Formats: sequence, C-alpha cells, structure tokens
Amino acid sequence: MTGGNRFWVFLIGLLVGGIIGLVLAIFVARRVRRQLKERGIDLGRAGELAALAKERGDQFLARAREIMRQAIEEGRKAAGKARSELGERFEEESGE
Repeated sequence: MTGGNRFWVFLIGLLVGGIIGLVLAIFVARRVRRQLKERGIDLGRAGELAALAKERGDQFLARAREIMRQAIEEGRKAAGKARSELGERFEEESGE
C-alpha cells in the first residue's frame, strides 16, 4: 500500500467511525433522556443547577484567590522581617 492510499483509507475510516459514533450517541442520548423522564427527573432543571454550580464555583474561586493573596502578602512580610533580622545579626557579628 502506498502512502497516498493509506491516507485515503485512514480518512474513510475516520469518516465512517465518526458517523457511526454520532448515530450511537444520538440513540443513547434519546434513550437516557427517556429513562430519566420515566424516573421523574426533569432535565429542564439541569440548566438551573449548572448555573448554580457555576455561581458557587466562582464564589469559591474568588475566596480561594483572596486567601492566596493574603498568604503571599504575609509570606512577603515574614521574609522581609527575617531578612532584616539576619542583616542586623550579621552586622553585629561582623562588627565585633
């Protein structure tokens, strides 16, 4: 088989596989949706729940960023304090 032939075989296989996958996905999605409706689960609320989850996630992320900002600031202050204390100590020991 030549290189050009392999490409066309691959491309045809890709297209056929994609079409089969699409058909199966549609079939399975319809079946799952029907089963959920039979169980009384309303998919219309899924959008509301997703929006609520996103909102809560955004709130959590904002709070986590604030905590990280505070921790970094405290770390910088502690490092500056330690640096100045070490500098003073070095000067004291050098001056002896």
